[in-house]
Amino acid sequence: MATVWRATDDDGSVVAVKVMHPRVRDDPDLLARFRREADIVARLDHPCIVRLLDRGTTVDDDAPFIVFELVEGPNLKAFIRERGHLAPAEAASIASQVARGLELAHRSGIVHRDIKSHNVVVTGSGIAMLTDFGIARLLDGMQDGLTHTGTVLGTSDYLAPEQARGKAVDGRTDVYALGIVLYEALTGRLPFPADTPMGVALRQVRDPMPDPRDARPDVPPYLASIVLRACEKDPDARFGSALDMADALLDVPVGSTAMIPVLPPEVAAAGITTGRLPPTVPTDAAATGVLATVPPRRRWWPAAAVAVLVIGAGATTGFVVRGGGEAPLAGQPHGGGEVPASVVPLPLASVTDADPGGEGREMPGEVPLAFDGNEATAWRTERYVTPDLGGLKAGVGLTLTLVSPAVARRLDLTSDGPGGSFQVLAGPPGPEAPVVGAASFAGGRQQVVLEAGPVAGSYTLWITELPPNAVGGGYRAYVSEIGLAGTP
Repeated sequence: MATVWRATDDDGSVVAVKVMHPRVRDDPDLLARFRREADIVARLDHPCIVRLLDRGTTVDDDAPFIVFELVEGPNLKAFIRERGHLAPAEAASIASQVARGLELAHRSGIVHRDIKSHNVVVTGSGIAMLTDFGIARLLDGMQDGLTHTGTVLGTSDYLAPEQARGKAVDGRTDVYALGIVLYEALTGRLPFPADTPMGVALRQVRDPMPDPRDARPDVPPYLASIVLRACEKDPDARFGSALDMADALLDVPVGSTAMIPVLPPEVAAAGITTGRLPPTVPTDAAATGVLATVPPRRRWWPAAAVAVLVIGAGATTGFVVRGGGEAPLAGQPHGGGEVPASVVPLPLASVTDADPGGEGREMPGEVPLAFDGNEATAWRTERYVTPDLGGLKAGVGLTLTLVSPAVARRLDLTSDGPGGSFQVLAGPPGPEAPVVGAASFAGGRQQVVLEAGPVAGSYTLWITELPPNAVGGGYRAYVSEIGLAGTP
């Protein structure tokens, strides 16, 4: 569709000029797609996305062109071929950088749809830059009729199942493809080889994602877990956002022999300002490029014990909070009541995420981790700019549906990091749901006494203020285990 030339601008700077091939200029769809790439990249300003400098048509033959900054370095495909495979820390750093660029694209209403190792350029200073938005899709209604239902665009080796089926795509489609890129970087091979592109696409839809440790046993378990989660066939089971994947790639578990991935300072300091925050680099780390967000104690989800020490403290909110172990009691019970000695654990039929004021979902793929019996795993909220959820919504949480309606008298909760505040509602979130309890996160095991409210079929942990988050800044709550006790 186009040829890329090395050129010198009028000011003497060296640039890359992408010129459309003469043989396809008469195709109105391809011409519109070429021009739209410039419109899309013009929206994006991030150190991990190649910058647009200019656009226009040539004087001699009216050929459309786009001028980009020239990025010196091999594409990731060539880099992998030259090295065989990448060291885990290097692969994680590159993938995390690409994910940060994707986060900005997704927040700008753009899905790339052609994430592959060929479209990532690695500079000599270690910055990974995403290129080629030629088949990107706009999610704000500006489709221009270029993509029709059932049309499959993309590269089969990296194609998400929903994309292979010609179904609707969103940011999680790019997350899947980036998971394939990470697998390739770690192992030096692609996960679904086949004789034809159609055969590869069928395997993307049908076959389970292989564990990268089968091809390369020294891949750290936490990175294998990230690959497998990013490449879940069901988009709801993947990372909820590219930024979630970016954060996960930097979270090396305590005791692991894996080296800690490092972001170049320019990337670590780049900001995503709409509601959530990327990692920040402390002043003393900026000169070396070391991302100093590795806390002394971490937790993670299923296949690895990683990730999260939330620091900071919040005042209690005036309700009894009975801590696990040696933690002291704090405050007074909500409504002045005490838990009857006859309460029993209340069986749960289901637990679901609650986000009525936002997108309708709050990390749904991690919800089972809040009641899996393992305190080393956790459901977590998204990461927000301020404790009040970025001012975007009144609250988020988890709704616990009981097997049979009952009166809950105690919430059993294990969390990571003190502070913030939450309520316990008798029912799903809404103005009609009575508040039967409230407390702050204790940062460990705690029991919250609940009022003897009405018989209810469900109760909601309703988080209205978030504790501080040490991994990447901002604010985020973690729920490792949750349950209810009461009188059936």
